[in-house]
Amino acid sequence: EKILAAHVEFYQAMLRLQARRIRQLFGLVEDLNTLPLRARLAKQLLHLARSYGVPSLNHGDEVRIGLHLAQEELAQLLGASRQRVNQELKAMEREESLRIEPGGLVIRNRQALMKISASES
Repeated sequence: EKILAAHVEFYQAMLRLQARRIRQLFGLVEDLNTLPLRARLAKQLLHLARSYGVPSLNHGDEVRIGLHLAQEELAQLLGASRQRVNQELKAMEREESLRIEPGGLVIRNRQALMKISASES
């Protein structure tokens, strides 16, 4: 309390951070109730690429998701089964939107994922 009172800018930053987290949570709840799994997955992959993406040195537009996330964990984030998430990931891989590698996922076509997340909403 003393720190927050003495440093108003810190307090304001904390409030902004909490407000942002609440908005993200409400967005997630809304997505769970309104979007099909494919669109939710595309949105989550885009978010992970923004937050943890590592640009490829060899392939211009590709972005490796630097956070190793098991399909089971991804399924839990999306409110779906691991099997359904795996099916959607395989479909996106066939469409060349992403590549599944032993070390994680590589986003090959961000625009395609954006289109999936928008068109299915």
